[in-house]
Amino acid sequence: MNGSCACGSVTFRAGDALQFVNCHCTLCRGLNGSAFSSYVVVREDSFVVAGSDALCSHTVTDRTTKFFCGKCGTPICNANPTTYPGLRMLYLGTLANASELRPGMNIFCSSKLDWVDSMASLHGFAEAPTRGG
Repeated sequence: MNGSCACGSVTFRAGDALQFVNCHCTLCRGLNGSAFSSYVVVREDSFVVAGSDALCSHTVTDRTTKFFCGKCGTPICNANPTTYPGLRMLYLGTLANASELRPGMNIFCSSKLDWVDSMASLHGFAEAPTRGG
């Protein structure tokens, strides 16, 4: 798998996905400004970053570190060596092959927003609608 941040300053490659998870915890929602976060779990030793001079980190908790591009702010991955040693959680949106992957599970469903399960019934547009559309 290959991926990058939005500006291209950080690129990476990683081995096969071990799991694809949608996380609904309140911490992920707050850190990413989204309804939930989608992560692809890979082995840390298969994760190779180019442009590491632009890669920044933030210690989120005593167990979790978030890595992101210091130039454009794109979240790249999380590491939690205490709970998930040897693994990295890559943000789905950074992967070139994201459309080929399918989630295997939802976690922290106890804090999932009530409307998430009804998203498929919303009216959809191929692109952003025009004003009044």
